[in-house]
Amino acid sequence: MRYIYYCNSAYQLLNVLNLNWHRKYAGFENIDNYEADLILLNAFDGAKDIIDILENDKTFNRAILINKKFNKGRLHGVLTLLDAVSPSFYMNNKYSKELTDIKNRYDVVCFPKFSTVVSQIWNLNPDAQLELYEEGLGTYHLDIPFVSNSRLYRRISEIKHNGSFYDYQRLYVINKDFYMADHIERVIEIPKFNKEYLYELKDKMNVFNKLADRDFHIFWLSQFLNNVEYNIMVDKMLQELIPYKDDVLFVQHPRKYVDNKYGFEEANKKQIWELQLLGMNDVDNKLFVSIHSTACFSAKMLFDQEPYILLFYKLGDYEVAHITDEFEAIVDRFAKSYRNPDKIMIPETKQEFIDCLKRYHNEVVDK
Repeated sequence: MRYIYYCNSAYQLLNVLNLNWHRKYAGFENIDNYEADLILLNAFDGAKDIIDILENDKTFNRAILINKKFNKGRLHGVLTLLDAVSPSFYMNNKYSKELTDIKNRYDVVCFPKFSTVVSQIWNLNPDAQLELYEEGLGTYHLDIPFVSNSRLYRRISEIKHNGSFYDYQRLYVINKDFYMADHIERVIEIPKFNKEYLYELKDKMNVFNKLADRDFHIFWLSQFLNNVEYNIMVDKMLQELIPYKDDVLFVQHPRKYVDNKYGFEEANKKQIWELQLLGMNDVDNKLFVSIHSTACFSAKMLFDQEPYILLFYKLGDYEVAHITDEFEAIVDRFAKSYRNPDKIMIPETKQEFIDCLKRYHNEVVDK
C-alpha cells in the first residue's frame, strides 16, 4: 500500500510520524508492502529544517516541502477553474515540478482536513481512498470541514471521483473517548508513541529542543484573536503575570506575531512548540497559560505529559472566542483524563485567575 501524507503544522506532523512509525515497524493494521511519502506545507518557522532532517534519515521515501501560493488579480476565477480541471497544471504552476510525477502513484491519501492541495493530490490519484488524522481538539467536536470556497471547484472534484471528501474511510485520533462528532464508526485510535522512537525523534530534532537559554516555570502561549474585546482581556491577564516576570517565557503563535508589550523573555524565534516539548525538563510541573490554545493540550495528547494548564476563555464573550458547548465538553473530558484533574484551571473571574497563579506557585515553585 502506497501512502501520501499531507500536513501543515508540527502537531499534524507528529501524528503523521507516529502513524508512519507504527505502520512501518509495529505492524499497525498489518498493511502489505507499506511505503509512504510526505508533503509538508511551509507554514511555520523550521519546516525547511524538518524536511531536510526527514530526507536525510529516509523516514519517508520522499519528503517534499511546498509553499503557500494563491490565485490573485483579474484572472483569479479563470485560474481557479483551470486548477480544478487540470491538477497537473496546478501542482506544477503553484508548487513544484517534483509534484507532477505523483499521478496514479498512491493507494491512500492521508490528511487532516480539506485543502486545495489535498484535493489536487486526490485528483491525480482518483482511485485512492481517503484517510484523516486529527489536527487538535477541534477534530473531536466538529464535523470534518471539507469546504472549498468555489462551488464549481467542489462540483468538478465530486464528478472526477464520483463522490466527495465526506466519503473518507477512517479518522485517526489520539484519544477516541474524546470524540463527540459524526461517524464514530470510522474513528480509530492512534497507538501511543513508542518511547524509544520518541528519544530518537528528540535526537533528530535537537535543533528545536531549546526554548530558551534558561529554565522557566510559566509559559505564556500567545493566541491571535483579531478583535478588540479579547485583545483588551489578554492585556489585562498579561499584566497579572508581571510579578512573576523573571519566571515567564513568552511563546509566540507559530503563524502570527503578537505584541510582547511588557517585555517578557521570548522563546527562540525558530521555535516549534510540539517538538520543543520533547526537550523540556519536568513538563509535569510547568504551567501553560492561554485563552484556549491547542498548544496547552499538546503535551498530554502527544506525549502523555501532564503540565498545569490555565485557560481564561471564560473571561470573555464565548461567541467572540468561538466557544461552544461541545468545546467545553471536550475540555471537561480532557481534564478528567488527567491523573490529577485539578491541574486544569479555568477561572471565571480576574480574581480567580490571580488565585490560580498563586496556587500554582504555592504548589510547585515555592514548595
